[in-house]
Amino acid sequence: MTDDIRSSRGVGGVASTRGSSASSGTAKTDIVVGIDGSPGSESALRWAIDEAVRRGARIRAVLGSCAGEQPPTVRRSAEAVAGPHDEEALAWAASQILHEELDAVPIPTGLDIVEEVVDASGTEALLTSGRDAAMIVVGTRGRGLLHRLRIGSVSASVAVHSPVPVVVARTRRPSDDAEAGRVDSSDSEPTGSAGQAPTGSAPETEADAVHPVVVGVDGSPNSLAALRWAASEAALRGAPLHVVHAWLAAIPLPFAESSAEILPALEDQARHVLDESIEAALGTSETTDTRKVREIDVHKLLVAASATRALLDASRDADLLVVGARGKGGFAELLLGSVSHQTMLHSAAPVAIVRDV
Repeated sequence: MTDDIRSSRGVGGVASTRGSSASSGTAKTDIVVGIDGSPGSESALRWAIDEAVRRGARIRAVLGSCAGEQPPTVRRSAEAVAGPHDEEALAWAASQILHEELDAVPIPTGLDIVEEVVDASGTEALLTSGRDAAMIVVGTRGRGLLHRLRIGSVSASVAVHSPVPVVVARTRRPSDDAEAGRVDSSDSEPTGSAGQAPTGSAPETEADAVHPVVVGVDGSPNSLAALRWAASEAALRGAPLHVVHAWLAAIPLPFAESSAEILPALEDQARHVLDESIEAALGTSETTDTRKVREIDVHKLLVAASATRALLDASRDADLLVVGARGKGGFAELLLGSVSHQTMLHSAAPVAIVRDV
């Protein structure tokens, strides 16, 4: 084993800094991004760089690799040097993959990036490095028939367990609109009056050339946290904020004749939830810059459809889709909630999962 391979490994990992930052500790304004040498992680890195420039923040580029679990790119590089089970070769390969991915994307002048190889699994590395950060950014595996696996186990696990917002970044492709039209049959909307078009949608104006930030609300604490976070993002981007509340009225057949009376009442109740959510989250917000938030253009979208369908449709041309998570523990779909899980799988736009903590 050569000296350059041996020297790449430190206790618990390797950290180096690009830019002028002198501190390697995680700051609450840092953006942590997961790196593994895949196209998905490159998309995440590019998204994180754009976000860091908007915020004036520092990036922590984290690659998790340990004896029991390494990204495929690290294993292949290690095999070319010594062997797939050589720990020193694996450590060297992890550092090389991290350096190469950062070298492959344009880095704006003055942007600080801390490079960190962590001796841990990808999930553990990101959760540890990102627990006090502003957000964690992860990529996807691309698009395949096994759609439930395409997010990647690391990205899904981080989204489930992180206390800070997690952004699942992706590069928009020509097929994305068609992909956003496919959701699980368990979450499809029924035919009939419940499939009405959105009401209160914003008119097409020149201002809408700036892609909106879209957020889903249902009155829950997590959705209010998502709304506050989305408002801050819209203010940073100078973008309109589209606030979506979906109500799905499935009227049993015996009561179909009375639906003409039931549906208006349900719609009124849904409109109340939408209005109250905006007032509760933005009217007296203590976690956003209220002056900037008051300047953004807020559009209310009340949609008679399933929540997943409404959010996917509303975010087809969005800069970002923001959803609330559901608590902690268990399987991804149960933990995040089916709406958060389905939007992560099918959205053409990057998806931010926000938790009320």
